[in-house]
Amino acid sequence: MKSFKMKKLYLGILFIVITLSSIAQKASLKGNVSDKITGETIVGASVIIEGTTIGAMTDFDGNFQINNIPSGTHTIICSFISYEPEKLEEISFKPGESKENNFLLGEAVVQVAEVNVIARVSRETEALLLMEQKEAEGIKESIGARRLSRLGVSDAAAATSKISGVTKNESTGDIYIRGLGDRYLTSTMNGLPIPSDDVEKKNIDLNLFSTDIIKNVGINKTYAVESYADQSSGAVDVGSKNYAENIELDFSTGSNTNIFQN
Repeated sequence: MKSFKMKKLYLGILFIVITLSSIAQKASLKGNVSDKITGETIVGASVIIEGTTIGAMTDFDGNFQINNIPSGTHTIICSFISYEPEKLEEISFKPGESKENNFLLGEAVVQVAEVNVIARVSRETEALLLMEQKEAEGIKESIGARRLSRLGVSDAAAATSKISGVTKNESTGDIYIRGLGDRYLTSTMNGLPIPSDDVEKKNIDLNLFSTDIIKNVGINKTYAVESYADQSSGAVDVGSKNYAENIELDFSTGSNTNIFQN
C-alpha cells in the first residue's frame, strides 16, 4: 500500500515537472504601440500571432505582452481602427526566448470613389430671382411664390401687377405692360406658348392660374432670343411648381344600417 502511494507521489511530481518544463519552453514577446506621426501611445491595439488565437491588447500606456508563443517562425500582426496594420514576418522564436519589439502605426488612407454633388436651386426665393435679374442681358423682373404668399396674391394676373410697369384691369383681368395690352404682349408657361381661352384675345386669361401652382412669374420687357418676336410691350412667363411623382390616394367607405333595415 505504501509503495502504491509513493508511485502516485512520483507520478504527480513528474507531471508537475513536465508541465513546468513545457511552459518554460514557450517564448514571449513584449513591446509598445504608438502613433507614427504624433508618437502618442495607442490604447487597445491588437497584437496577435498570425494563424493563431494567441495575442494581447495594449494597456493604457500602449504596452503589451504575449506569453506562450510556440517555438518556431511566426508572423506578428499589429492593428487598430483607422490605422494601417503592421506586420513583422518571419520572426523566429526559440524555446524560452523573450523578445521585445515596438510598433509604429500610420493612419489608414481610404480611397473614395468619385462623388457628385448636385445642388438644386429654388426659384421661389427672392434672392435667386434678384440674382437672375442682375445677370439678365435685358430688362427682366420676376416675383417668387414666397413673396406672393406674403402679399396675399391669389392668381397670376394679380402677381404681375406687383411688378413695376405692369397694371391690371380689375374688371376684365387684362394686364398692361408699359401701357400696352393684350395685342402687344405674349404669355408662356415654363417657356412654352399657351393658347388663348378666348377667340377674341391673343393671350390666355392669367386669372386662371392660381398661386397654388405658381413657382414664379417673370416679365421680360425687351426682346430676347428665347422670347417670341410678336411682342412689343413684354413677355409674361409663368413658372409652375414641381410636385412629387408619386400620388397617394385614400379611400373611405361608410354605411347606414338603418337603410338596410328599412
